[in-house]
Amino acid sequence: MKEVLTRDGTVTLKNEIYGECYHSCEGAVTESLYKHIYPAFEVAKQNDYFGGEIKILDICYGLGYNTLLSVLNKPKGVKLKIYSPELDEKLVRSLKNFDYPKEFEKIKHIIEKLSTDFYYEDDDVFIEISIKNARDYIKTLKNVDIVYQDAFSPKVNKELWSIEYFNDIKKILNKKGVITTYSVATPVRCALYKLGFKLYTHPYDNIRKGTIASMSKLDFPSANFEEKLKRVECKYIKDKN
Repeated sequence: MKEVLTRDGTVTLKNEIYGECYHSCEGAVTESLYKHIYPAFEVAKQNDYFGGEIKILDICYGLGYNTLLSVLNKPKGVKLKIYSPELDEKLVRSLKNFDYPKEFEKIKHIIEKLSTDFYYEDDDVFIEISIKNARDYIKTLKNVDIVYQDAFSPKVNKELWSIEYFNDIKKILNKKGVITTYSVATPVRCALYKLGFKLYTHPYDNIRKGTIASMSKLDFPSANFEEKLKRVECKYIKDKN
């Protein structure tokens, strides 16, 4: 895959099968932190870190930025349990040699272990990468606190953005849990809204807006989706069958 240098100086890759990069031009670290980890961990903080253990579903593992930056930003005294499906086994095995930012050196042992065994555990962190179809894999989980919805775009990967998919996510999500995603697409927000999720966006000005969804009320700027519904017909992506 072709390496792409992003604006924050971090490297991402372009997947030739899907024709998309794993991260936007804004930067791999910037996007991961501001669209996923910072807002998700703020929700966890408001919920007293879910009793000392945060259970995260990372859709999909890709280059591992979301999972690895979650470890680097882990609150003290909290155990992270991270579950991540990924179809590209060859990609995961290659990441022990990937050009990560310098701050990742402190978790190099985790990166190498995951690249070899797809699994890592110590007293504070548990990570499982499953080389499986994400739609099947998520049905094996329950009581998830955070979902990083970071698959390739709905344009090329519809099966991970359909209303049926989000309904499966809803079934395994903690009632106070949160979904974070870079997408602001109307069909994606329509699906989440149709399923009863409240829609928000992040408060950060240094990056394009994303979507934060929860069944509970959150202390984030509202996405004002109800106002948009008055102007457009709410359509959403459906499974082919």
